[in-house]
Amino acid sequence: MIPHFPIAAACALACSTAVPAETPQGAAERLDAFLDRFGGIEPGYAVVVVTADDVVMNRIEGVRHAGTGAPLTADTPIYIASQTKAYMGLLAAYLDARGVLLLESTIADHWPDIEFPEGVDPAQWTLRDLLTHQVPVSVDELVTLEAYVTRVDPADYPALIARYGEAREPGYDYDNLGYNIYGAILETVTGRTWQNWLDEVVFDPLGLARTSARTSDFAADELAWYHTWLGEEDGWYIIPPKTDGMMQSAGGIVTSTGDMATWLQLQLRGEGPAGSGLGADIVSAAQTAYVETHMEDGRNAYELPCTGYSLGWNVCDFDGHTLMIHGGGYTGARTVMAYSPDLGVGIAAFSNSDNQTGWLSGRTVVMYLQYLTEHEDAERWTERRIEHYPERIARLLDYRRSGDGETRAEARWEGWAWQPSADELGEYVGRYSRGDGYHTIDIALRDAQLLGFQGDRRVTLEAARPDLFGLETGPLYGIEAVRFGRDGSGTIVQLDWEGAIYRRVD
Repeated sequence: MIPHFPIAAACALACSTAVPAETPQGAAERLDAFLDRFGGIEPGYAVVVVTADDVVMNRIEGVRHAGTGAPLTADTPIYIASQTKAYMGLLAAYLDARGVLLLESTIADHWPDIEFPEGVDPAQWTLRDLLTHQVPVSVDELVTLEAYVTRVDPADYPALIARYGEAREPGYDYDNLGYNIYGAILETVTGRTWQNWLDEVVFDPLGLARTSARTSDFAADELAWYHTWLGEEDGWYIIPPKTDGMMQSAGGIVTSTGDMATWLQLQLRGEGPAGSGLGADIVSAAQTAYVETHMEDGRNAYELPCTGYSLGWNVCDFDGHTLMIHGGGYTGARTVMAYSPDLGVGIAAFSNSDNQTGWLSGRTVVMYLQYLTEHEDAERWTERRIEHYPERIARLLDYRRSGDGETRAEARWEGWAWQPSADELGEYVGRYSRGDGYHTIDIALRDAQLLGFQGDRRVTLEAARPDLFGLETGPLYGIEAVRFGRDGSGTIVQLDWEGAIYRRVD
C-alpha cells in the first residue's frame, strides 16, 4: 500500500496550477453546441456541470422510457451503478471518524470464524483494503447474486465466501466484492443496512430528495428505464429498473441531475453544509488516494493516465490537472461523474442506454475539460467525435449481432431443429438448487415458452435439442447453455448451467 495523502496536497506538489483559459460557463456553452450536433444520443441523455457555488449547465434531452415517451427531467432518478462506491466511501470515512466502524479494523475482527481461500488471511486485510480493491479474493457467485438476483443476508456471507471464494493475484484489481463485503460487515456490526446509513449520513443532510438506494422509493414510471438498441427494425429493447433486491452497496443508487450537482459541489467545497456532520476531515479522507492502480498508460475506461484509487474515486490526470472520476454501467445504462479540484469544476453525464454511451459519457467529460482549458486539439477532437459516433453505434450493433449469430451457429445446438410440444417442455418445469439457499432456479412454462426465475432475475430458455436449451437474459446479450440431466429411469434430476450444477428439488 502506498502512503496516502490528500489530493489537494498532491496537486500543490505535482499538478499544474494554470488558470483555465475559458470560463466554466463559456466551456459549458461550447459543450452544449457540441452535444447539439450529435445524432443518436437516445432515448435520454443528461449532463450537469458545476462549480463550487453555481450550476453552470443542466442539459436534459430525450425520454426516460422509449415506450411511453415520458420525458427525462431534472428530477428523474437515474441509476448510476458503480458511482455508488464514492457515496459508500464518504459514508465509510464518516463512520471511521465517528468510531462506528474503523477502516483499519480487519475482516477477521468482525467475522472471526470466516474462511478465506488458502493463502489469504482475513486477519491481514482491513476494511480500507476492501474499499480500495486490494483484498486478493474473488467470489463471482456472490457478486452476481447481489447485482442481478437478490439481497444476500450478511449472516450468509461467510458461508458463501468459503464455498465459492477463490484467491487471485495480489494488488489492486477493481471489483464489486470489497464494497459488498463492507456493506455486509456494516450491517453485522451496527444492525442497520448500508441503505439506512446512507439516508442518515449522506442523502438527508445534503437534501438529496431525488436520490435513493431503493428504487421502491419512487413510482416505476418516475424512474429512468434502461434501453438497448436492436436496430431500425426492432427499435429499443426496454429493461425495467432494478428491484430493491438488485440494489447493492457496490452499485445501488439512483439520483437526479439536480442532486448530482449538489453531490459534486460537496466534492469541490471539500465539506458539507453546516450541521451536516460531513466536515472537511471526513471529505478529505474519502478523497485521499490509498493505493496505486498502475494505469498510467491510459488503458482504462476514461482513456486517461490514472494512478490511484481513493474511497470510491479514480485519481487521474488531465493535462497536469488532477481529475477524480468514476463511471457506472449496467445493462442498458451508462453514467460517469468527475471533478477537478484544481480546475474547480465538476461534471456528470447520464444515459439510459448502452448504445456506445459509455464512450460518449467519458468523452463528454474530456471535451468539457478541453474546452475549459482551450486545449489545442479541442476543435479537431470535436469534429472527429461527432463524425465517428454513428459509426461506433453501427459497429456495436454489428458486433452484437455477429456474436449472437456465431454462437447460434455452433454445432452443439444441432441447428435449433427441435420443436418440442407443451407436454415435452412440461417435463422440465420444477425447482433446481445448488443447495446454498440462494442459487435456486424455478423453471416455469408460460405461453409455450420455458422461463427461469432466479430471485428477481428472469431468463428465457430456447429449445435447441432434447435436454439442451439456450439461456438468454435479453436479446443480443449472449446465449448460455443449460443442459438437463436424467437418471436411469429417464426422470430429469438436474440442470447444468455452464458448469454450475443445480439439483432438482421439486
